Amino acid sequence: MRVCKLILLAGMGMLLSSGLPAQVLATGTFGFPAQSSNPKFANATATGKLGISLPPVPHALLMWNFLGVGYDRQLQQSGVSLETGLEAWISPAERPVQSHSPLLLAEVAVGRRWGLGLHGYKAVGAGVGWSLGNWVPYVEYRHRSSFHAGRPVDNQILVGVHFVLFG
Repeated sequence: MRVCKLILLAGMGMLLSSGLPAQVLATGTFGFPAQSSNPKFANATATGKLGISLPPVPHALLMWNFLGVGYDRQLQQSGVSLETGLEAWISPAERPVQSHSPLLLAEVAVGRRWGLGLHGYKAVGAGVGWSLGNWVPYVEYRHRSSFHAGRPVDNQILVGVHFVLFG
């Protein structure tokens, strides 16, 4: 719980002290298995994230997802996870958010899961989305693997939406 508070305070401190134009985004996703060599490992997930955009770059948005909280079922057991990561949105429009245009998405993250399965993990994802003003629905392929050898790998298809809270 103390780690969550520190991550949240660091993110809010960055936002308030930067003086740069920034956007704060909330994300909600549902995931289902993409492939698995072990049918008992197949899982479903629900995740919520808070992120802040980094200084603007033409045709790209770089975002730090400073707090991600998830619930999933692996090996027929429930678990919860906390994660943080970076995300990039690439767009043909000068400003990807509120552009009403297609987006390419990429993500890297690290996290900790409590429950059977991954424990400490790293995640890599790639997907596509479409900006609809403040809403960005998307689909992403995500690969999660443990920092510990011999643990199962988690491949998922995520369906979600990013929403611009303010900025």
